[in-house]
Amino acid sequence: MPLPEVADYVALNAHLLAACQADDARQVAGQPTPIGTAWQHEQPHLRSLPAHDFDCAVQREVTLNGYSQVVFETNRYSVPTDQAYRHLVLQATPFEVRILYATHELARHPRCYGREQDIWDPLHYLPLLEQRPGALEHARPLRQWRAEWPPVYEQLLVHLQQRWPEGRGAREFVRVLRLHTEFPAALLAQAVAQALAYGSADVAGIRLCLQALQAPSPPLPPVDLSAHPDLAAVATQEPDLHQYEQLLSGGTP
Repeated sequence: MPLPEVADYVALNAHLLAACQADDARQVAGQPTPIGTAWQHEQPHLRSLPAHDFDCAVQREVTLNGYSQVVFETNRYSVPTDQAYRHLVLQATPFEVRILYATHELARHPRCYGREQDIWDPLHYLPLLEQRPGALEHARPLRQWRAEWPPVYEQLLVHLQQRWPEGRGAREFVRVLRLHTEFPAALLAQAVAQALAYGSADVAGIRLCLQALQAPSPPLPPVDLSAHPDLAAVATQEPDLHQYEQLLSGGTP
């Protein structure tokens, strides 16, 4: 049987599960029932599973370096700069790395099996960039993210830097990026585009757009004026804007 070709372990596990389920219908030579039926007969005689899953993780005490990272098997994993405790605990499973302070989880990364690699989460460095907005253009943890984020983010950055030079625009942009910790990425990109169109592209305006996108106002039903025919004409009456000109000139409308 050829080896399966899959993109990752999730796809491999799904492939193996489907193969095992399909194998339930196979009947071994000399056996009276298929594999699935035999399993149903055998299962009640087995001991129950443990109450908790076995934690197959390697645990290490680690020390934070000057770049808010911890090292495991030569690879460097980032930790939020605003939770940068000096001494931490790292737990490594076959698929991910967790970084904890006491019992509080600070960070979680896919486990890297390369060597001397930097595994960044750009959100971990936003609190520091908010304090030092001048470093935004040169921050290594943001380079890969910036190459992949929606073009509307670049439009927002240009808009904010033109509106608020001297670092304030970059700081406001970082505050917008921090909204990723609260909202899905696709929704945030939609809100940024909407705020730019409305001319209110700052953190407050984008938050309002996010709230409107999450809970849009239901359309109002049309007013029924059948019982008040005298008001029907009022609803369609065009306003006379010339009255404002009379007010500006000091006249009486």
